[in-house]
Amino acid sequence: MSARTRALLGLTLTLLVCALLYWPAMHGPFLFDDFPNLAALDSIEHPSSWRDLGVYLSQPRNFPGRPLAMLSFLLQKASWPDHPFPFRLINLGIHLFNGILVFALVERVSRRWLSGPSTPDSLNARAWLVAWLTAAAWLLNPIQLSGVLLVVQRMTLLMAMFMLLGLLAYVQGLLATERPTWRRGTLMALGLGVCMGLAFLSKENGILLPIYALALDATLLRSDVQRLPPALAWVRRLLIWPVTLFVAAYLIWTLPAEWGHASTRDFTVGQRLLTEPRILFDYLGKIFLPRFGLYGLYHDGYIVSRNLLSPWTTLPALLVLIGALAAALAWLRRWPLFALAVLWYLGGQLIESSTVMLELYFEHRNYMPLIGPLMALALFVVRQPGGQQRRLLYLGTGLWLLACCITTALSARVYASEDRLALVWANTQPDSVRAQTYLTDRLYKHGQPATALQVLEKVAQGHRNDISLAIDRILLKCVQNDLVQADIERLNSLLRTASFRQAQLENLETLRTIGAQGTCPVLTSDAWLGIADALLSNPEYRNNGMAAGFIHYQKHYWAVSQGNLGMAIHELDLTYQNDPDANVPRLQAKYLVSAHLYDRAIGVLRGTDYTRLPLLRRLLVDDRAINEAEILEIEKMRKNGRNASEKAG
Repeated sequence: MSARTRALLGLTLTLLVCALLYWPAMHGPFLFDDFPNLAALDSIEHPSSWRDLGVYLSQPRNFPGRPLAMLSFLLQKASWPDHPFPFRLINLGIHLFNGILVFALVERVSRRWLSGPSTPDSLNARAWLVAWLTAAAWLLNPIQLSGVLLVVQRMTLLMAMFMLLGLLAYVQGLLATERPTWRRGTLMALGLGVCMGLAFLSKENGILLPIYALALDATLLRSDVQRLPPALAWVRRLLIWPVTLFVAAYLIWTLPAEWGHASTRDFTVGQRLLTEPRILFDYLGKIFLPRFGLYGLYHDGYIVSRNLLSPWTTLPALLVLIGALAAALAWLRRWPLFALAVLWYLGGQLIESSTVMLELYFEHRNYMPLIGPLMALALFVVRQPGGQQRRLLYLGTGLWLLACCITTALSARVYASEDRLALVWANTQPDSVRAQTYLTDRLYKHGQPATALQVLEKVAQGHRNDISLAIDRILLKCVQNDLVQADIERLNSLLRTASFRQAQLENLETLRTIGAQGTCPVLTSDAWLGIADALLSNPEYRNNGMAAGFIHYQKHYWAVSQGNLGMAIHELDLTYQNDPDANVPRLQAKYLVSAHLYDRAIGVLRGTDYTRLPLLRRLLVDDRAINEAEILEIEKMRKNGRNASEKAG
C-alpha cells in the first residue's frame, strides 16, 4: 500500500470517527447566540422575493452583515425554530470538509518544506503523514465543539472554509514554478483577493487571511517567496501588505479612544489587553491537555485583569507572550516551526483577542488559529530521526489523539441534552452568572422553582449588583407567590445604578407580560412601569441606543395595554430615535389607522428620516417604496370608511 493510499485511508477513517463522535449532539438544542442571530428567519416569508431577501439580510446592524452565512441558514428555514438537527448537520458537514482542506494545505506546504536529500517516496510518505496528523488533531480536538455545535458559529466555519481555499490557491500560485507567471498571479489573487472577500462576507475575521499567508511566507515558504519573479513579488506585496497594515492601523487606532472607557462591558480596552494573554494560555491548556468538563459556552465568570498584578498571573502571562512573539520574530530562520506556531496563532487572534471590545472568552476563536501550531508540531514529530525518540513521540501523539477523542465524545453527549448542559456548565463554571441562570431556567421548567431560587440566591452572594440575577429572583418569587413590595423597591434601587449588561434586558419583557396578566399580585402593570423607568434613569442604559430603544419599545406595549395611544406613539418615537428600525413608523401608522387618524398615519410614513437606518438596511431595502404601498392601502381604507359613512347617513 502506497503512502498516499495509507494517508487517504487514514483521513477517511478520521472523518468517520469525527462524525461518530459528534453524532450524539446532532439532536441537541439551539443555544445561547443561536436565538437572537437566527430570529431573522422569522422575517422572511418568500426567499425568492428580492424584497424579503433584503429585509432578511439587513437584520444584522453592522456592515456588511455576514450575508453568506445568513444565506446559508435559509436552507434550513423550514426547521426553525423547532428542529436544530438540519442546522447542526450542515455545520458538521462543513467542519469535515474543512478537515479535508486542512489536510490538503498542510500536505502541500509540508512537501515543499521537507524537500531535501531524501527519496521521492520518503518525501511523499512524510508529507502525507504530517498532513494526516495535523488534520486529525484539528478535527478531533474538543475545543472545536462550540464552533461546530453552536449553530450560529456556521459563520466561523464558512469563514474558515474560504480562508483554507484561499490559502490553497495562494500556495499553489506561489509554489507552481512550472506554470506561466500570469497563471500563478491569478491563483494568488483568487486566493488572497476573492477568497478573502468571501471569508469576510461570512465573518469579519476573514480579513486576516493575508496574515495567515504572511506567517507561512515568513517561515516555511521563505525561500520560495525570495525566488519569486519581480512581477509576482509585487503581486504578492499588494495582496498581503495593504490588508495587514490596515488591520494593524485599525487596532492601534482604537487604543487611544477606548483605552480607559468601559463602553458596554465591565472592562476597558486596557484591561482587555491585560486579560487576553491569560485567556490565550487557558485556550492552549484546553487544546493540549484535554479534560472533560472544561469546554462550553459560558465563560463570563472569567476574572478580568484590572492591573499587572491583579490577578498575579497577569504579568507572567503577558511577559511569556511578549517573549514568545519576540523570539519568533528574531529567530524566523533558526526556529521556523516555533515561529510558525506563534505567528499563526497570535495572528489569528488579532481581532477577537485584542482591542476590539468583544466578550473576553469564546473557545470557537481557536478554530482557524489552531491549525498553525498543530502543523508545526506534526512537522517536528515527523522530522525527528528514526529510533526510540521518534517511536516515543509517535506513541505520545497517539495517546494524545485518543484523549482528544474520549473528551470530545463525552462532551458531545452532554451537548445532546439541555439538562445535562445546565448541570455540567453550572458545576464547572460556578462563577458564571450565565451558567447558573441557565440551570435555574431548566429547574424552573421542570417545576422546581424552590430549588431554582436556592441556586440563584447562592450565586447572587458573589454578584449582588447583577441585574439579571435580581430580575430572575423576582420571577421565581412571583411563581412561588411570596414576592413582597420590598423586593420591587430593592430591584428598582439596583436598576438605577447597575453597570450595563446587554443580557440583563432579556427578562424585562417577561416581567411586563406577568404584570399585564395579573398573575403576581405585587408585580402589577404599574409596578412594571416603575421598573422600566428606573432602568431608564440609569445613564448607562439611557445613553445606550439599543438598550434605551428596547426599553421604550416595551413601554409602548404597556401604553397599548392601557389604551393610551398618545403615549404609545411617543414611546415609539423614542424607540426610533434611540435605535432606528424601519418597522417602527409602520407600527405607529397601524395604531393611528386603528384610531381612524389616517392623515397622521400617512404623515408618519412619509416623514420618517430613513437616513438614520443602518447602512446595510438602506443598501438592501427600499423602505420608502414599502411605505408608499402602505399609504395606498391607508388611502383605500379611508375612502371605504367615507363611503360607509355616506351610506349610513
